[in-house]
Amino acid sequence: MSAVDFAEWAAPHLVLTFGEHTFRVTPPTTGEVTARVLALAVVAEVELGLVTGPVPDAIEEIVNGIGPDEHPALREAYGEMKDLVQQHKLLPASIDRAAVYAIFFWARGREYADWIAELIWTRIPDAKDEAERLRPKG
Repeated sequence: MSAVDFAEWAAPHLVLTFGEHTFRVTPPTTGEVTARVLALAVVAEVELGLVTGPVPDAIEEIVNGIGPDEHPALREAYGEMKDLVQQHKLLPASIDRAAVYAIFFWARGREYADWIAELIWTRIPDAKDEAERLRPKG
């Protein structure tokens, strides 16, 4: 009997590097964590003007239930990042950006997360118009 190498189909870790520091973020589990990540993605897309609002009440309820020190998309890597902030080796804004990237990575995939990162962090003057122009087709 031969073994099946399932690695090709398994959800990969998200590996984020900041200079010499590397963080491995495990995929969200099914259930509450996944629901939180998806809810955060919906809210972010509405806030960015990529999706027309309003955000449904059920989504708002999920997002409002996330504590200030909870980062469902960064999971255990959040604590490691926070430690580096306290050591002055990482800026708090870097954690925020990593969280946004991770939300879209887990919710929509790497290509979409890369697109969002480029869109919001290259300071495009009119993000709504540019988002519509750059939106992946299909």
